Amino acid sequence: MRAIRPLAVGLAITTLLIFLTGCVSSKPETPDHKAKTTACLIRSATQIPGTPEKQLAADLVEAQVVYGLAVREVEIPSGVTNISTRLLTALQSGCVLMVSADTDYLNDLATFARLHSKMMVLFVGGRIASVDQPANFRWVADDALSGAKLAGFAAAGKATDEKVRLFIQPSYFQANEIETAFREGVAYYNRVANARVALVVFKTSTAKDLNDVVLKIDPSSVIAIFAGKSVWQGLTSFESTGPIVFASDIQFGDTQTAKDSRVVASVERDTALPVLRAVGNLLDRKVSSDPKYRVSQTLKLNLIVLRTLDAGVFDGALTERLDSYKQALVVAKSN
Repeated sequence: MRAIRPLAVGLAITTLLIFLTGCVSSKPETPDHKAKTTACLIRSATQIPGTPEKQLAADLVEAQVVYGLAVREVEIPSGVTNISTRLLTALQSGCVLMVSADTDYLNDLATFARLHSKMMVLFVGGRIASVDQPANFRWVADDALSGAKLAGFAAAGKATDEKVRLFIQPSYFQANEIETAFREGVAYYNRVANARVALVVFKTSTAKDLNDVVLKIDPSSVIAIFAGKSVWQGLTSFESTGPIVFASDIQFGDTQTAKDSRVVASVERDTALPVLRAVGNLLDRKVSSDPKYRVSQTLKLNLIVLRTLDAGVFDGALTERLDSYKQALVVAKSN
């Protein structure tokens, strides 16, 4: 298996990014950096659905369009223990910006950045103490659990039969914690709205598992799905009067259009700004930062969001309650 290969990005993501970057500027910037300058996604050969990697891959493609630098993926094969050797090979081939969300490589990347002060690392997720963080290492917290809490709260607010069904893939990133967080969101809604919405949880490893249950529930039910692309791709298309769906990490448009029509909201990471900022700093040769670049309040900064397709998804009362709940979560994170 090759350690470095081109970054694979779907046609739908590319189309979306072209649209987004068109909003930034109608005239592409003329690159003034070396052609070898490359931003690399450092990831494991084992893909886990629900990690920040999918969004970071899309963000790097956007950075490629905006800044004209090269983008690649550095895949660390399973069982490799000498991570620094792989990172050095990547650096020698031009990977002067390494972006990652794989917590198995957090310490290795911090050590590598300390030894190579001319390059930069942007890491999303995990935990690193300020004393262990080099000046050329940028750290952004990942807070998918707050997103799950918001989704649970909003789903409970949309329920018409006092029941929300949560479908979660056992291999999904932080699956057990996601379930707990979603349940907390439902419970919080019940408290503030004096409601009695129950949560029913299903473990769905495959699209068939999901289909078998969805086909048996009332079409007007509210369901939430935390699962990878393999489950979404095999999901039977919803009818126009099918369930109201809360999703996660689907980057609206990356699933089949027929299924999106019933997806009213999705928990999404919005990490484009930290990625684009890191690339801009790199090209300006501002590799080291003082003070150290640390972002811990991702919910407050809208780096994790419950994204809706349109403004009319939630009525006024639910919108107000959802905003209040978000502020309560932000305050709790600050304490």
